[in-house]
Amino acid sequence: MQATVVLFVRRKHMRLNIATALPDSLADAPATALADELGGPTLFDLRRGNHPPLFVSVLLHGNEVSGWDALRGLLNEFRQISALLFLANLDAARDGVRALPGQVDFNRVWEGGHTAEAAVAAEVTARVASASPYLAVDIHNNTGRNPPYSVICRTDPRTLQFAGAFAGRALLASQPGGFQTRRFTRFCTAVTVEVGTPDDPDSTTRTTEFLTKLLASYPEAPRDTRNPGSLSLFETVARVTVTDGTEIEPAMQRFNFRRAPAGTALTRRGALSAQSADGTSIGGRYFTSDDGAAVLRRPTILAMYTRDLESARRDCLCYFLEPLDTKPDANPLRLSNA
Repeated sequence: MQATVVLFVRRKHMRLNIATALPDSLADAPATALADELGGPTLFDLRRGNHPPLFVSVLLHGNEVSGWDALRGLLNEFRQISALLFLANLDAARDGVRALPGQVDFNRVWEGGHTAEAAVAAEVTARVASASPYLAVDIHNNTGRNPPYSVICRTDPRTLQFAGAFAGRALLASQPGGFQTRRFTRFCTAVTVEVGTPDDPDSTTRTTEFLTKLLASYPEAPRDTRNPGSLSLFETVARVTVTDGTEIEPAMQRFNFRRAPAGTALTRRGALSAQSADGTSIGGRYFTSDDGAAVLRRPTILAMYTRDLESARRDCLCYFLEPLDTKPDANPLRLSNA
């Protein structure tokens, strides 16, 4: 009972801290120490004159630490440009978890809600929108093995240029609702970068390399030396969730951003559900039950298949994708409600 009360107090009093300088001590602070160092979610407003700021957010999920590990190694460089830095779910980071027990997902509250997290997100959104950033970058880790990729909500040339500067793959996401990049796309160029698993040191390295590119090219997009048509673009067509009693199949990670053959078992046991962006149930198009396992009916490209059952329960098991070409849209906003 006592632990429950403590969690309630933490969440009830969550508020956004605003700071205009980066303490020197932050460079030595791991993600687990930030709650004690800063007290809660903190927006560092480091804007310089009328220069358009670069917005970077980390730790929307408390156990996804590669973004912070890269950012804290570049704090001196960020002091030299116009920037806004958001350090989000620090209580969850202190405990090394995606979110605290009973807490809503901090990356599902950016389009409204009545929680403390949604209130913080609304305040951050208002402040960032008023600052007119030239780019917003949200940094995440995956809970399963994936190649590095960007998540975008529009396919205009500038967004594709920033996405391609991070990796050779980009995912045009229409679901779930409420994630930060989806909201920020309404007022600036915005990308999420998925840098790898947090236990892989290359995740921090590739994040550092990307942020260094942005710092070097500020306030323009880095020049991509690859063939402009080499960006592989995919679109999410279904979000797959688990039901009680599901036993996942970790080996399915090998099909992230690859086409899994028909007959491949998505789970060892248990039923699944799949929804399109408009909420329509479409699981029957993609999988059936075979001896208690969910098995693909057709060849299907996966993304973000997680090896962590708790993450699958709190969010989703994976997404199904379809490939797209990278020709920019005449209307850059792909999401009708974005």
